[in-house]
Amino acid sequence: MTILNVLSDDQRENIVSLPYRVGIWVSECDHSGGDHSDAREIQALGNILNGFAEELFGAETVQHIISETLKRQKEWPAWSKNIKNIESDCRLAIDVLYHKIDEKEVNAFKQYLIEIGEAVALAFREYDATQPPLAKLPTYAAYWLARLKAGMQGKTYKSLDQFLNISPAERRTLAALVKAMNADHV
Repeated sequence: MTILNVLSDDQRENIVSLPYRVGIWVSECDHSGGDHSDAREIQALGNILNGFAEELFGAETVQHIISETLKRQKEWPAWSKNIKNIESDCRLAIDVLYHKIDEKEVNAFKQYLIEIGEAVALAFREYDATQPPLAKLPTYAAYWLARLKAGMQGKTYKSLDQFLNISPAERRTLAALVKAMNADHV
């Protein structure tokens, strides 16, 4: 018996749909790359979910959830219309899971959702390199401050190239996701 069997229908729907809905939420948070960027991010989301399903080891609950997410691919268009409450839906899902499974599994689910969001954001470079140098300064300052903070915590931080692939709106959305789940992530 999996965790999904002991959840109410509403709980199961929320938890199973979150991997897809988080990816769509990040993809739709800005339009700096235009429709071409959004289409690539949505295509990347499907590939990301399939890739995660094949490479998940050690997190049995997450494996069950992502398998169900993939089985229900026909529902993705409907799920994509239900992204306005992602933060509260994530909090609700995490709360439900804390009462049903081991904390290690809950943390794996949180990390999985964050990684989906980051992977979608990285799918297409949305940073405008043609900006004048002064306009780029806040972006570079944000990167170096975040990298310094991570270093002071003894953690590694993404490369400058990865950082520049994520738009400011996507960064804010990912930060909101991390905060909503009370996750430890740099």
